[in-house]
Amino acid sequence: MVLSSVLFTAISCLLYANLLFSQDYSRLVELIRLEDRENPLYVFNDFENEFDEDSHKANLEYVNDHPDLIMRIKEDLGGGEIRWRLDTSMHRLLFVPEVRKEYATIFEDYCYDVIRYVLDKMNVSNPYKKIQTLYHERPGIPDSGVTVFLVHNLAREFIGRYIFSNKTKRKVKIDLKGIVFLGEVGSYTTRVYVRDNGKLEFVRDNYTIWQNSAENPYTALMVPVEETLHIVLREHTERAIREQLELNPSRRMQEVEKVAEELIATEEAVVGGVVHGLLPPFLKRCVPKLPCSLVQEDIESKSELRQYRHLRRGIAIVESLGHRNALEMYSRDPKEFMKLLM
Repeated sequence: MVLSSVLFTAISCLLYANLLFSQDYSRLVELIRLEDRENPLYVFNDFENEFDEDSHKANLEYVNDHPDLIMRIKEDLGGGEIRWRLDTSMHRLLFVPEVRKEYATIFEDYCYDVIRYVLDKMNVSNPYKKIQTLYHERPGIPDSGVTVFLVHNLAREFIGRYIFSNKTKRKVKIDLKGIVFLGEVGSYTTRVYVRDNGKLEFVRDNYTIWQNSAENPYTALMVPVEETLHIVLREHTERAIREQLELNPSRRMQEVEKVAEELIATEEAVVGGVVHGLLPPFLKRCVPKLPCSLVQEDIESKSELRQYRHLRRGIAIVESLGHRNALEMYSRDPKEFMKLLM
C-alpha cells in the first residue's frame, strides 16, 4: 500500500528574514505559462518489480481499444474462450530536465525563498538535505534527510507481461509497454508494509521530485509549501494509522488501505487549509499581478479528486482555528482534526 501526496521544494538554514527582500517572481509565472515540454526523456531510477494500478489500467485500456490483438491471440491459441492474468509488472520514473537556464534559476530561487518564509511562519526546522535541479540520469540520493529534485516534467514508463490461455492449456505471453506523463507537480511517498508477523512497517522515500510546469501557475507555485507541510506532518499521519490498525489484530491489506486512505485525505485537508492561509500573502508581494481566480481554479480542480474530498472543509476549519492551532491539533492527534472534517 502506498501513501502518496503532492510535494515540492527545499530550504537553506537561514530563516526568512524579511518579506520585503523577496524578489519579484512575475517572470516565473510567464515561464510556467509556456507550453510544457515532453522531451528529452531521461531515466530517474531503475525498473521496480511492483504492481502499479495506473499502469495496469492503461494496459487494459490498450487491449480494449485493440480488439484485433485479442483476435490474433485467439488464433495463436487455436480458438475457444481465453483467460488472462498479469504475470509481471515493472515501472520506473522518467523526467524531462529543465534546460532553459533562466527558467531553472528563477524556479530554484523561488523554492528557497518561499520555503524559508513557510518554515519561519510554522516555526519548524528544515527537513531538506539539498535542492538540486536535475540534468543527469539516475541521480545519487543521500541516505539521510529529504533531497529535492527539480525537473520540468515527470513521466512513468511501464512494462506489463500478460499470459493468455484457453482450455487446451496453451499459453501466449504478451508484453505491453508504455509511457504516461503523470500530471503530478510533486509527491512525497510513504509505503506501508504488513510483515509476516503482522507488524506494520512505514518506509518513506528520502527524495521528492517537483515539476516547474503546471496548467495552472498557482499549482506550481504552491507545491513547495504544500509538500513541505506533508513532510513535516507525515510522521503524525503514520502514527495515527498505526494506532488505529492496532485496534484490529487481523490487519488485512484491505483494511490497511482503507485506514491509510482516509488519514491521507485528512492530511491533505489540513495541509490545503494551511497553504490557503499562508501562501497568498507571500504571492501578493512577490507576484503582485497573479490573478486571484487561479487560487479558486486550483481548489476546484483538486476537489474533483478523491484524495482532496475534504479540501474545502479543511480550508474552512483552518481559517477558523488559525494555521498554528490547526497544525498543533493535527500533530497532537490527527483523529481530532478528522472529527472536525466529519
